[in-house]
Amino acid sequence: MKQNVLSDREIKQLVDLGCKIKQGLDCNANNDGLPCRTDRLDSVENMKKYLEIHGYKIKRLGDNNEKR
Repeated sequence: MKQNVLSDREIKQLVDLGCKIKQGLDCNANNDGLPCRTDRLDSVENMKKYLEIHGYKIKRLGDNNEKR
């Protein structure tokens, strides 16, 4: 049975990913209150990794010809 305890390595990864997620969403290069597309998508990718550390399986829509 898998424990609900994170390893030191996973904790370090979560801290790093959390900082990257916040930094990407704080970007306001276009001065419109919305982070630029590149930063948003980078944050989404980091969120995916964050969730996967917690055991979630994340799949992009369109993978394996799935429909919405």
